[in-house]
Amino acid sequence: MKLHVIHYNDLHSHFDMWPRYMSFMKEHRTYDSLVFDLGDHADRVAPATEATQGKINTHLLNELSPTAVTIGNNEGITFPHDWLAELYSDATFPVLVSNLSAPFAKAGMIQELPTGKVGIFGLTAPYYELYELLGWSIENPFEAAAREIEALRDQVDVLICLSHLGFYQDEDLAERFPELDLIIGSHTHHVLDDGVVRNGVLIAQAGKHGQYAGEIYLNTDTGEKEAVLHPLESYPEDEATAVLLDKEQYLAERQMKQPIGRTSGLANDWFNPSPFTQLLADTMRDWCQADLACVPAGMLLGSLSPGPVSSYDLHRLCPHPINPCKVTMTGKELKQFIAEVDTNRFEQLKVRGLGFRGKLMGKMHYAGNRQHLDDAKHYTVVLPDMFTFGPLFPEIKEMPKEYFMPELLRDLLFDRLSEKSEFGELPIRKH
Repeated sequence: MKLHVIHYNDLHSHFDMWPRYMSFMKEHRTYDSLVFDLGDHADRVAPATEATQGKINTHLLNELSPTAVTIGNNEGITFPHDWLAELYSDATFPVLVSNLSAPFAKAGMIQELPTGKVGIFGLTAPYYELYELLGWSIENPFEAAAREIEALRDQVDVLICLSHLGFYQDEDLAERFPELDLIIGSHTHHVLDDGVVRNGVLIAQAGKHGQYAGEIYLNTDTGEKEAVLHPLESYPEDEATAVLLDKEQYLAERQMKQPIGRTSGLANDWFNPSPFTQLLADTMRDWCQADLACVPAGMLLGSLSPGPVSSYDLHRLCPHPINPCKVTMTGKELKQFIAEVDTNRFEQLKVRGLGFRGKLMGKMHYAGNRQHLDDAKHYTVVLPDMFTFGPLFPEIKEMPKEYFMPELLRDLLFDRLSEKSEFGELPIRKH
């Protein structure tokens, strides 16, 4: 059996590259090609994704007409439950996620081609605590994979896993399950120019943000497996796609630019005390009912001008899919944390990933009393959730914590600024 696959991953709503991808598709796709999107197509960093609750992404995928897609963590844990539940309601393609219990999530499928049968199933990264908080049930992906392989392997000529687990987890999949022929991956944004073979299983991944489209050729008769990446920057834009995209983005942004309130202006400076960041810190503390809130000025990308405020303004200045998280730590641990972040090194720290869409951390701002801390006493501290995932502060990852979801940091600002024209008391929302 000969098989031709086209794949694409981690667009993250970088829509400027989508017309080029559609141009590539029209040139390379044949009647029996399999086409897959590997998740994180949608990202709330884009105003159009925010305004349409991701429906613009589904509309674009409908135009692509993929064989199947899976979801990434950006769809899964940055979208509120009702957004995700409705995201694919008008999709014309199957959404394969074998380790998530959701109305749209389908188990493995068999695609019949003139030359044979292909089994396909999808897996997404299991952020257990976050999925549970959002009202979804997520399963260990390796257990789901074992179940799908047992169900599909004997019925098909080729078995494919669509993975949003990341390259290193894909390597583990290949080592555990040599019954797989192909793992098409995503999540870690690896650029695998020729693919990687582990335990006889080909692993492919195509970068991020529309850098590349991937092609895979399999021949089960000869055992040949070939993967190649095509840089998309050299492809012209598909005109019809560009027109559709411009229209959808214009309508979405116009909706977001409706005023929600007014301010006399809120300045922000990444390296000096700033009223805008201080407002965010105060709001986080009130919202989560904590002893202390800490947020760096780099979380806000600029200042808020005097006059009307819109959700478009707040999205532009705070685009991150980051939630507040309340952490319990001792006074001694809190002192150590403050000593670490009140440094030039932290202020200049450039971060990629973890939901952060800014440039650097900037000066830490606090709400609450951080003086005269008792080493043995326990304090509740509200932080951006990116601080709790491990890479920045490994010790915080193990501390007791409570995530506040689905509200993002900009949602707290929206609530604060939409109720009064100047600083005011924030009604504390019970969670």
